[in-house]
Amino acid sequence: MSDVNAVHVNPFEADVIAEPRAVRYSVPGLNDEPLQTLLDRFASLTRSELPRPPVRGVKAQLVVSPDAGYGKSHLLGRLFQKLGDRATQIYLRPFESAERAWSSILLATVQELERTGEHSDHGGTQLEAFAFGVLAHVAADFMADGAISDYESVKPAIDYLREHPLQVLSPACPYKPLNETLIKWLRARLDDSSDVIRLGALFRRRGVELDGREKAWLRVLAGYAFSPSASVERDAALTWLRGEPLEQDQEQSLKIRHADNDAAEDAMARQINDISLRRLRGLCMLSSYYRPFVFCFDQTESYGRTAELVDALGSCICELCDGIPNHLTIVTCNATNWLQELRPRMLPAYQARFSPPIDLQGIDHNQAKELLAQRLQEFQLGQRIIEFIAPSWLSSHFEAQPRIGVRYLLGRAAERFRRPSDATASPPRKVSVDAAFALEINKVRAKPALQQYSQDCLMWFSEWLVQGFDGVTVAKPARKYFSLGWEWPDRSVYFALEAGHNNARWRAIANEAMALASGARGAVRSIVFRTPDLKPIPGPNWVAARRTIDEAAAKGLRIINLTIDEVCELHAAREFYSNALQGNVDFAPTEVLGFLKERFAPWFKRYSRVQPSSHPPRRPLAGCDASVQKDAQANARASELTRAQIDILISHLRARRLVDIKEVLEKLGGERFKQALLQQVEKHPNLKAHAGAQTIVLQWRV
Repeated sequence: MSDVNAVHVNPFEADVIAEPRAVRYSVPGLNDEPLQTLLDRFASLTRSELPRPPVRGVKAQLVVSPDAGYGKSHLLGRLFQKLGDRATQIYLRPFESAERAWSSILLATVQELERTGEHSDHGGTQLEAFAFGVLAHVAADFMADGAISDYESVKPAIDYLREHPLQVLSPACPYKPLNETLIKWLRARLDDSSDVIRLGALFRRRGVELDGREKAWLRVLAGYAFSPSASVERDAALTWLRGEPLEQDQEQSLKIRHADNDAAEDAMARQINDISLRRLRGLCMLSSYYRPFVFCFDQTESYGRTAELVDALGSCICELCDGIPNHLTIVTCNATNWLQELRPRMLPAYQARFSPPIDLQGIDHNQAKELLAQRLQEFQLGQRIIEFIAPSWLSSHFEAQPRIGVRYLLGRAAERFRRPSDATASPPRKVSVDAAFALEINKVRAKPALQQYSQDCLMWFSEWLVQGFDGVTVAKPARKYFSLGWEWPDRSVYFALEAGHNNARWRAIANEAMALASGARGAVRSIVFRTPDLKPIPGPNWVAARRTIDEAAAKGLRIINLTIDEVCELHAAREFYSNALQGNVDFAPTEVLGFLKERFAPWFKRYSRVQPSSHPPRRPLAGCDASVQKDAQANARASELTRAQIDILISHLRARRLVDIKEVLEKLGGERFKQALLQQVEKHPNLKAHAGAQTIVLQWRV
């Protein structure tokens, strides 16, 4: 009890699921029927033995909540738990641009694939499991097709390879030496052009169509599966999977043809969108060999802002159902949002791709008692269960109806925990908008996975949040890269969205920035935002591109390297507004938007200043701020804790159970280890970070 008071944790304040994979507990009986419906739909994808023929035409499952706070995201978390390693799980936040929809979906998919599998025995990423799963069956098919002379002698090992593709090299594998030989044999076959052609033909024999890129897919997956995490091969494989152009050395590392490096260096948004769709279709096609995908479109209230976004959502669902196999797509929304904003603005053909609504239910009296008791026990407060859950207090919430929203219940419980002497059913006190936003920032800070580059968040900031500032006009110039702009009579600021690291593309971006500057009537600045998870620009070995970028920097190009703190604030802002649209916070969307516009006014002022071209910035890295680069380098050096620091973290939390992060940081050596600490917490199955408005609390969980 003293620990809880010391770190100011309220066990009922976590009432919004920002990350479905964080779900660990569910009340027995609550929304079990909707969950079973989703599990049954998924089962239709896995009825035949691996490798399976492609399964097409499964409708998007529409999960509808009667109101906010009935557990849409929680249901997705439960589904992820139940499916475990039977599915490749992809959680999708809203995209911001119709013409970049597939680009956004693919980027989120690859980022999700790079996450460690929550239920993985091998401890690797979802993409490692996917790659090994595909390659194991392709190798087995090849050997069964006559590639080896004495097939029967190795058939038991090959069957084991099919059944346990992630365990073939483990010490417990009964065929470990033989399977090691088979893996080496497969790698040799991938280096042989004639064998690769034959391997590619095996795809088509099973109905897996890859648009003539069979050899490229094999070598990309092999480059990822058989290479260490920080290798050139893995980086090249991820670059190709994201639909970005490869450098020559990346092509060579994967041993793919130049023709298979099919992402154009000077591509427009529409072309990038098209190649993103092809990559996503290829991934789903290949899942015939291993695990189906589960795509979860959540926070769909954001699409209701414009008819264009609603139409793009409907179009994506239609394409997923009709053109992309081996997946279950789930779309969650509140009833009002679906009936009034989304469905009426969708074409009938798009509406037909959704299942009948799968309705969520509220929590009943007995389930409420169970949930509140579980929360108290989780925070080592089991002795307060009888005292806290007074029958009269709990029953008062169910007098009007037998079921209520889970978030409503937790809000009342949180208030009772703050004021235990007040047993009335009065509404919870409303926190200030500043405190609510501070909590959102710490939620993002506590989950490093939420801090990855997001073109949608940057687009939302540049297009939506800025509206109304200083008489700005938000424009969409017909340019390849700088497709969004802020315009005034005397100056313009243009934005490009680029997460890649291809020197030819960056030369093209720099040239377009100079063209904008030379063709404008007023002063011009051109901006590209970068986040700490991306490689610095320009690259260390760029020569011609560096000169072009430097020349563009003298004419207004700025490569803005956001800090982790800035990324957390920006991502939290979009999440805060999304929560307001969903009804997840006690503030209207207009109130939240007004607060955020004021909060980010210094950002707008900073980025709307246009420096005359006659006074170029001093160049640390092509227009990048030197202090930011220094901070980024320091963060990179502290990207991982040492083994000794991890031991300190685990032993301290195991002993204390619930600790303010500041206390742990003191033991590890200071604030500079905060990001590395939170990354370790995110990876460890027994550790959890609880975000509060003032701090983050770390918990040891059994």
